[in-house]
Amino acid sequence: MVGYAFETTVKFKNRGDMDKAEDWIRDNVKGLWALEFVGMQEEMSVDTGLRAQILLVLFKFGRKEDLERFRLEYIQGKKPVAKPAAAKPAPKKSKGLFGWLFS
Repeated sequence: MVGYAFETTVKFKNRGDMDKAEDWIRDNVKGLWALEFVGMQEEMSVDTGLRAQILLVLFKFGRKEDLERFRLEYIQGKKPVAKPAAAKPAPKKSKGLFGWLFS
């Protein structure tokens, strides 16, 4: 069995939300990953006072970069940080007729 060194537990309101997270991982994660259904719990909503069933899922990653990206982009909903583009070298100036003659 492969060891996964990085883990995070996430709460989902329904199975569809868990499926969306799994699809995001398939599309964006480069290394090994796995998920494990931990269980369910009942939580009371502060706003409505109603009880809701919450799914607890453990996500395991083989690479720290994949875990951090999952937390940042999927869970927190932040856009990926764009790396600054490398400066392009200035185009070579043509020497012109005199430059060509005297070179």
